[in-house]
Order: sequence, then C-alpha cells, then structure tokens
Amino acid sequence: MKKIIILLLIVLSSCSQVEEVPPENLIGEEKMADLIFELAIVDASKGFVPKEQKERVGLDSESFYDHHDIDSVQFTTSSAYYAKQPKTYLRIVNAAKERLAAFEKKIELSEIETVMIDSLMLKSVQDKNIDK
Repeated sequence: MKKIIILLLIVLSSCSQVEEVPPENLIGEEKMADLIFELAIVDASKGFVPKEQKERVGLDSESFYDHHDIDSVQFTTSSAYYAKQPKTYLRIVNAAKERLAAFEKKIELSEIETVMIDSLMLKSVQDKNIDK
C-alpha cells in the first residue's frame, strides 16, 4: 500500500506545471502578432499572379527575417515559448486576426472607391458621348 501511495505522489508531482523560462532573444507579443499577420499576407501572396506577369510573386523567408531584424531560430524559439503559454499565444493570434480583418476591410473599401471612381469616370465619358 505504501508503494502505491508513493508512486501516486510521484506521478502527481510530475504533473505539476513547471515555469518556462523565456528565451534570451524572445520576440515581444506585439511584434509577434505583427509577424504572424505579415506571414499570413506573405502566405496568401504566394498564389498571386499579377495580370502583367506570367510568374507568381516570389517572396522568400530570408528577406522577411532580414526586414524584421530577426532570424528563423529566434522566431521558432519565440513561437515555441508562446505555444506553451496558451493564454498569451491566444492573445497574440487574436491581435493578428484583428489586424487581418482591418486589412481586409481596408482593401474592400479601396476596391469600392476604385469601382466608384471608375464608374464616375465611365459615366463622365458616356455623358460626353451623349452630348456629341
């Protein structure tokens, strides 16, 4: 019976939470949200082919990391650290989602403005043709 109790105590103590020590080069939460947002944009742009070109837009990860003055190891280490802290990681991901939603809305509004400008320009051209 004593052996079972001791074994049970060992199992329960091994399940206790161990505080994860943040890595030395941890990327801050706000910057991490920015990186996730931009990576989503980069990922989405991989399938984009401009009308004037026949090849896809080529964006590589090295230029992304260079632009943000980080490296892939720092990003991976920071991501792994935040993944072990679900509440913090959820906050980061939600911030990135909010930025994506705002970006999408901004794009939609700019498309509406372009269509409105195009239709106004089209209308003015039509009016000129009617006057002739």
